[in-house]
Amino acid sequence: MSVVVANGSQKEGASGGGAGGVRPGRLGEVVLARRDTRACVVRGCDGLVRLFWGPVAVGMSQAEFVGLAGMLSVAAGREVRCGELARCGCGSVSRCAMGQVSLSHRDLTLWFSPREFEEFAGLVLAARRALADAPPLPPLGVPWRGEPAGGCRRN
Repeated sequence: MSVVVANGSQKEGASGGGAGGVRPGRLGEVVLARRDTRACVVRGCDGLVRLFWGPVAVGMSQAEFVGLAGMLSVAAGREVRCGELARCGCGSVSRCAMGQVSLSHRDLTLWFSPREFEEFAGLVLAARRALADAPPLPPLGVPWRGEPAGGCRRN
């Protein structure tokens, strides 16, 4: 698996490529992790984290993303043959008797092969690590500057 993180470094022989039309810096976006042209995690200037995996795109707050990543880190480390691997406030991960892994997040359920789930979890965990190093979000609004010169009030 190839992962490109926010600081531009590559891990495990990443081959680069685009991120499904998402470019770092476009409208303040930061690519937190990228596996290939159809799988990446982006934090927008609005603070939302967007997860792209093939044809699926899911947006969530940073807090919800960190919760999802925590659940995936627990699930990725478990060697349960069948049953629930992990659960959090936003969803759950379980393995069926055939070996497939089910990820339920809010109203969305994704099914993965064991190998594909490891790749997905690796992408999300790399993005969680990169989130701490990502530049801060731009400030909202205009800073207060006090009373105008000359003692004039606006009202």
